[in-house]
Amino acid sequence: MRMRPVVHLVGCGSRPTSRLPSLASALRASGWDPCIVPSPTGRRFLDVDEAERSSGRPVRWEFDPDDPVELPPAQAVVVAPATFNTVVKLAAGSADTLALAVTAEAIGKGLPVLVVPWTNADLAAHPAYAPAVRTLREWGLHVVPADQSDPFPWAALRDRLHRLRTPPG
Repeated sequence: MRMRPVVHLVGCGSRPTSRLPSLASALRASGWDPCIVPSPTGRRFLDVDEAERSSGRPVRWEFDPDDPVELPPAQAVVVAPATFNTVVKLAAGSADTLALAVTAEAIGKGLPVLVVPWTNADLAAHPAYAPAVRTLREWGLHVVPADQSDPFPWAALRDRLHRLRTPPG
């Protein structure tokens, strides 16, 4: 029996994180095995019960030495939405949350990582932001353009992930 490729869905502290369960359902229907890993702030935007039903897996958002359940190895990681804080911290190599750690590990392993930056115009104008996005692109991450004045690009994200999909080896 062929195993489904695992995708870690990282959602940060922004409203679109509430839609990760819908993304997880769509990905399951298309053959992925999604695991939802919100940042601690992203967790506030997420209905955990709905996320677990949609993904078929427990939602993890923090390191817990008393609960050693590990996430299955991913074949891809999606960071959507990626807030200003997450984009800048990722580019700095920070792994101080489970969400950042699974993403940093995927970068280190050379796995496909899709990032959808989602920030307002004032934060996007911050001097640290453009260099951080450029760094992520230079590292080979797939940055999906998004603008908060438009709806979140869920369809573009699913299409990009579908194109990157490779069967588990």
